[in-house]
Amino acid sequence: MPTSTLSSTDPDWPIRQAAFQQLAELTRLHGALLPWDVLTQGFTFRGELLYFATKAEGIFRPRQMRGGALSIKTTVPRRGRIPRYEDLASDDGAFFYRFKGGDPGNHSNQLLARAKDLQAPLIYFYGVEPGMYRPIWPAYISRFDARTLTCEVMADESMSLEPPGTALHDATADRIRRGYITVQAKKRIHQEAFRLHVLHAYEHRCAICRLPRPELLQAAHILPDRDERGVPAVPNGLALCHLHHGAFDADLLGISPNGRIELSRELRDTRDGPTLEHALKAFDGQPIQKPVRPDQWPREAFLEERYARFLRRAA
Repeated sequence: MPTSTLSSTDPDWPIRQAAFQQLAELTRLHGALLPWDVLTQGFTFRGELLYFATKAEGIFRPRQMRGGALSIKTTVPRRGRIPRYEDLASDDGAFFYRFKGGDPGNHSNQLLARAKDLQAPLIYFYGVEPGMYRPIWPAYISRFDARTLTCEVMADESMSLEPPGTALHDATADRIRRGYITVQAKKRIHQEAFRLHVLHAYEHRCAICRLPRPELLQAAHILPDRDERGVPAVPNGLALCHLHHGAFDADLLGISPNGRIELSRELRDTRDGPTLEHALKAFDGQPIQKPVRPDQWPREAFLEERYARFLRRAA
């Protein structure tokens, strides 16, 4: 089988390990999406504070490191601003990251080339909204294309981490594994961003019962994501608490095209305690609460199709 080895090891491996360990702790405490204020806490290596990234630069290496980049970052700019670094849309097993500027030989872009040559693992801070990032690590620069001013970035799993150059690798197997993991990472990013955007649009309240606790809310798809029209965008979503999301997905609760809540006869005829009476039956016939912005309202055609499914089950 084809194998690849490196002629030299990453000189910054201990620093990368410290960064990854701290990032794992931050995501354990705060969840998979991290606000910039949390990332600015940085991490400690041998008693010294180092940073994961800087606000101004998309390609970053702390001054204490000598090899390739520690992190890359894409941002969702605030209204009226243009992102300085951006990834290219792709549905396959890679992210395509734009270089800084038009010179592949400048210092920042050479940090990418160096990371690729060393096969050094880095962190990809993927922006999902202004000031909010989904860190992906370990990530690897798998291709550096000076002609198109892009590099290819692939994710891997933490159990694969080992100092570069210390073991033989099957290059083909590595690429297949990383391609699969990258596709899964993209799906998670889309769903996490979908939830974030839907909850913001609904002011972090359930569209049915107005429960105001984000940790108890989910972003429900109107058309399922397996449907080609079921894109993870706010007009295809509803902010629902766990109870109402479950009832909606089971077609025990429907929402008409004009936004009225309707319970199935099965639920209406059930007599069993206060939850049914107050948390479900009390909302039968009531309107859902829509976002303030009309462009974020549930799309009527999507509601109509989903409501037809509800009626078929009821029949």
